[in-house]
Amino acid sequence: MSNKNTRGVFAALAAGALALSMAPNALATVNDPDGAPIVNVPDEKVSNAEVFRIADSTRILTAIEASESRTDWGDIDKYDDTTDLFWSCSKTGYPLDDKRVKGDGWAVGDFFYPVYIGLPMVGEVKCTVVEKVTEVGATYGSMDIIVARSDDYPDALAAAPLADVLNAPILLHPTTAPAGSDANGNGVMDSVEAEIKSLAKVGAHEDVSVTVHLLGGTQALAHSVENGIDGIENVDNTLRYQGLNRYETAAEIARVTVDEYELASGAGLHDVNVYLTTGENFPDALSAGAAASNNDGVVLLTQATKLDTYDFTLDFLKDLRNWVDDDNRHINTSEIFAVGGPSATAAAGSIDLAASYVGVNRYETATLTAEATFG
Repeated sequence: MSNKNTRGVFAALAAGALALSMAPNALATVNDPDGAPIVNVPDEKVSNAEVFRIADSTRILTAIEASESRTDWGDIDKYDDTTDLFWSCSKTGYPLDDKRVKGDGWAVGDFFYPVYIGLPMVGEVKCTVVEKVTEVGATYGSMDIIVARSDDYPDALAAAPLADVLNAPILLHPTTAPAGSDANGNGVMDSVEAEIKSLAKVGAHEDVSVTVHLLGGTQALAHSVENGIDGIENVDNTLRYQGLNRYETAAEIARVTVDEYELASGAGLHDVNVYLTTGENFPDALSAGAAASNNDGVVLLTQATKLDTYDFTLDFLKDLRNWVDDDNRHINTSEIFAVGGPSATAAAGSIDLAASYVGVNRYETATLTAEATFG
């Protein structure tokens, strides 16, 4: 198991807006089936940590605010220009003019008055050391944006590791743009379109490709949304990851995370950890997404007290045991974790678990998961 401090936190920031607002809007009273009171965290519990509150009037706007809270989205590597020292002489065509400086000890701004037989007398030509670019630095990478449906949680939370690997925000959008929310008539809500435009503009400025990743089938995000996003300025590609249901969609997102984009393991390994969590409620999945992102993991969903009706989760685990990527590096499951009682029960008897994080309620489950993962 690798341990990468601070990873997973940004994924939770990106994916958490939906899960934290599963009531009709972000300011509505939370219907908590555990019946536990909602309390403020005492100052002594947060010690010297900075606490940020990201919230808006709707879950869609909260996700946008989470995206706007950072200015370093994207997997972008910049390489500086290569420079060297050259002579710049006051007389054009002088033998030293625009020639590379040889020898040590010269610095920008140094100068001298050369003497050449048959050429101007000393003092008539001044040659100064200047710095010139010999090779323009390049920029490599990509700007990625993830869009999930706003009325249900599994797709967004299963994508937390993908968001972490791509360093991408997760935005939320209804299946279709509500009436009056799409002034441009392109099928995309104005607020979401504005944030995608802003991020895509950064990618274009850095001269990297801009890709929007859509989660779920057309019942989650309609064709009109995909077509509208595809037409936004500076968006180069739109990709969709979907399955028959939320369980296959989670497995497909995990496959893409591992096979296409790889896990940026701080340990330099190619093992993939798997976090099982219920696909029927959001709290455990929220905890699992952050933990998986921090520990070279992906999130798979279980259905009630079984893995899932069509074995999408089990099939992915079997495939992962013998996974070989394009570089012929064998990728095998390192450890499997269960987050929450339902997933631990679903795995019992058929899956060897490295650990189960099961509390008496969602709060204790989240605490156990966080303590084991982040220390």
